[in-house]
Amino acid sequence: MTKTNIVLLVIEIILVFVFLCLILYRYSKEKLDNNLRKLNDSEEDCINCLKSKYDMLLEMIKIIETKYKVESKAFDEAKKVTIDSVNSFKNEKLLNKCYKEIIQVKEDNKKIKETKNFKELITNYNQNELKIISTRTYHNKYTLIYNNLIKKFPYNIISKFKKYKIKTLIDGKEINNNFNNDLEV
Repeated sequence: MTKTNIVLLVIEIILVFVFLCLILYRYSKEKLDNNLRKLNDSEEDCINCLKSKYDMLLEMIKIIETKYKVESKAFDEAKKVTIDSVNSFKNEKLLNKCYKEIIQVKEDNKKIKETKNFKELITNYNQNELKIISTRTYHNKYTLIYNNLIKKFPYNIISKFKKYKIKTLIDGKEINNNFNNDLEV
């Protein structure tokens, strides 16, 4: 073999290596971006569900305060809550406390049970709660996948270039449930 053949062979090997690295980079970047897109979409869904929950609570509070002249400190605290990001889930305990108080007022006052609008709000609220749990679970799933990806090679290199940060989980009451018995679901 001549020197030129050796040089050409080395150049071909380098080109193949660079080409394979580019393919790996593109595949990894696409996988990371796809996961991040799902994560951002799920964040938006979570926020929308929480806003819907908040709006329904405000409607129920309005009905209770205007028609039945019931006031509460929990109602006043709930009115001050702002829902604008995933961090708003920190206020969910306050909203749940307010809902428990609304249910207690409903149990104490038979007139509220008869109100069709109020029954409808409670039904919609409960359906929204299920949706919150499912969107939060979906979000947490993709948060874990995303966080694990950006810690692994080659994703960690891409995430440093794109300045991706580790995301936090949204914890909810379903995460705190302890299932001690295998028969519990």
